[in-house]
Amino acid sequence: MNELRILIASLSWPSMSSRWWAMQELAARLGESLTKTETESALLLFLRSRKLEAEVVEVLCIFWIAAQGHDYTPSIELEDSIPKPSLLSDILVESYGLSITPIQMNLQEVPKDFEIPNDFESVQGTDLPRIFRTYMRLLADKTGLPFLRQMAFEWAENSAAYPHAPYQADAWHFSRPLGDGFVSQYSARTALRSISAYLRTLVLAKRIWGMPSELANEYSFIALPLHPTLAFLKPRLPDWFPDSPGFDGGSEQINSACRALFASLEKSHPGDELISFTSPVVISMKLCIEVSIVRWAQSTGGRIADEDLAVHLKPFWAREQILTCSKNEPLCTTTILTPPSVDQLMDDESKAWPLAGTLGFDRMGYLQHDLYPSRLYLPTAPGFQKIEVSPCNGRLEVITKERVIADFCYWNVGWSPARPQQLQGNCGTALISRGTAYRNSTTPLNDTLRSFYLWQVRTLRRDATHEKFSESLETGIIFD
Repeated sequence: MNELRILIASLSWPSMSSRWWAMQELAARLGESLTKTETESALLLFLRSRKLEAEVVEVLCIFWIAAQGHDYTPSIELEDSIPKPSLLSDILVESYGLSITPIQMNLQEVPKDFEIPNDFESVQGTDLPRIFRTYMRLLADKTGLPFLRQMAFEWAENSAAYPHAPYQADAWHFSRPLGDGFVSQYSARTALRSISAYLRTLVLAKRIWGMPSELANEYSFIALPLHPTLAFLKPRLPDWFPDSPGFDGGSEQINSACRALFASLEKSHPGDELISFTSPVVISMKLCIEVSIVRWAQSTGGRIADEDLAVHLKPFWAREQILTCSKNEPLCTTTILTPPSVDQLMDDESKAWPLAGTLGFDRMGYLQHDLYPSRLYLPTAPGFQKIEVSPCNGRLEVITKERVIADFCYWNVGWSPARPQQLQGNCGTALISRGTAYRNSTTPLNDTLRSFYLWQVRTLRRDATHEKFSESLETGIIFD
């Protein structure tokens, strides 16, 4: 069986996780001397066959991963192998140090009598996130120019790219046998067509409507398949992951399971601390259990009794703490976090604050939506001026003052074409400290802290595989 052919075929699969994995594997082959020539030739041939702008960008991301992570230098032949250019493809090609080959794009403004087709509206928020449509509507409202109608027009036009299969089958064909209440895990041709229409609209806006280049480029980054920092994450189940989770029970049993998890981590990483953990631990047709744990600090003077603290802090799981992030360059693999202050984090009544918060939405990868928003926990680290998050050996390192203070890892759980809609994703993540430096600057002046873990266990049950899952939520506190 030809490994290269299978990997390239996987790039056309509607599965988001499979496409991301195939992109990483192909990038690694580009970095190996024994497989470079064959892989490069096959990828360039595949690139020339692409019929949509978003398809081109996904292939170019493979070369970008190889250049960033595997010391690969793209061939000059790449310049002439792009059949459907966009602002995003230009940016990626320039990042390799190559020049852009101008191509006639046959841009046409939306006719005045054009009506937005029903199928364009019906796929928004179902087959793809609404963010692309939302940005077009906001630009239309702000400028008075027909951004949204132009995107819909481009959508209608690119249906000719795959005239016999413009939608690439029915996503619910695979999830329907699982029963009611499932969300598909797809980014199929429908999404690629819509994202391509979005990218073409930005090119037209720049060339014909005079949209500033910097602004048009900024909007194009919304269409990145992979977050530049997260692109290098490798799914690896930790060796301390519980073999028998034991989270299917009441609060006392869950507390015991959590403590067993902490002990397993301590054995594997002596002296380090679990800052966050969120993952399904049981996935079956009749029972699913998802566990979320975040470490907190608490100052003196709180007005909430210990026995009421878990209930009081329960809203945290709904709103979380979004961390402000930025980058030095659009495709920079390092994400910069600006930690909030203790006052911004602290719950006034309990005098407690989380030691982990979720990554902001400054850059997203549509093939990585399984991670958003509640899987991407990073240190809140109040008191630090700046934190850098960078990829390293398949995980993320959290760095401040040139010192690694935590590691973020990721793994897949319950591979499936769909998942119960109550679950945050078919993957798990953990944020593990290196020592205690990550919380050394969090102590208010002349105060004494204690720490605890806030946990939430979501349990889904059903008696028959065609029924909807019933959901129960347990929340609790474990003090150190």
